[in-house]
Amino acid sequence: MESAVNKRNSILVLLGMLILVGQGLLWAAAVSEARPIRIGIMPDVDSLPFLLAQEERLFTEHDVQVQLVPFQSPVERDAAFQAGQLDGFVGDTLGAVFLEQSGFDIAITSITNGRYGLVASPKGTITSLGQLGGVAIAVSSNTIIEFIAYSLVVAAGVPSKDFTLVAIPKIPVRMEVLLNGQAQAACLPEPFYTLAVANGARAHGDSTALSDAPGIMIFSASVVKARQADLKKVYGAYWEAAQKINSQPEAYRDFLVLKGGFPQTIRDLFQFVTYTKPQVPNPAQVAHVVDWLQTRGLLKKQIAYDDLVDGSIVQGF
Repeated sequence: MESAVNKRNSILVLLGMLILVGQGLLWAAAVSEARPIRIGIMPDVDSLPFLLAQEERLFTEHDVQVQLVPFQSPVERDAAFQAGQLDGFVGDTLGAVFLEQSGFDIAITSITNGRYGLVASPKGTITSLGQLGGVAIAVSSNTIIEFIAYSLVVAAGVPSKDFTLVAIPKIPVRMEVLLNGQAQAACLPEPFYTLAVANGARAHGDSTALSDAPGIMIFSASVVKARQADLKKVYGAYWEAAQKINSQPEAYRDFLVLKGGFPQTIRDLFQFVTYTKPQVPNPAQVAHVVDWLQTRGLLKKQIAYDDLVDGSIVQGF
């Protein structure tokens, strides 16, 4: 009799524990759904639609919570993502490949639109891309910046062995080094590209001259799977903001300075890019980057298009 009572009590205790565990899982899921989508952004053109969506409460109108987290360095941004402090970020295909081959389960969910330019120091004598042979060019290593600098210089006929790419990750520092003559050339994203030119640097081409500039949005694959509805809403707000800029770019010059953090000195000089609707990069664009990394010995394993790209979020745009 006592054994039966003990068995019944044990079963009741076990059932109670299972109920508590189930409630805990439901609570954790609810908290996860309620938590804002955390997106890392840089001070660049690609991030402007996100900033405008936040400023004009478009995320709220689309019924999604978003936290924009600003960074000055792609190294710091990537470290935050790897530490689980971000759900996604505005990045590039090179970074996505490195994350994938390091064991992080990521997904490229769309391309982004930016402009990256190669400039020569106002204190130097370089007047053309062809003169960059033997010159150290300031970049951020293993990023879209390095890829574009390399592509522009090689396209101008300078052999890759004849120039050096020097890593200066923080964009403001890279521009300062260029302007004071410590670097003869640098590759910079907007708005720093325009700002450098406004301060005397000489422009020698930008990413619009290339067939594919691999700026992208990257999210954790687990977030893409668990919060697909929320991410679709994020893109809905993003695209609404992007279309606002496309239709009336001149109306957002003050926004560039007041909210985008762009310098006042380039308010009237800056040339807006045209934002495209959310779409994934095509296989040729991804293959171009992967092949470039492979020729430089930076790939540890073969990476296919489907290993990187997930178009489920932007279908229907």
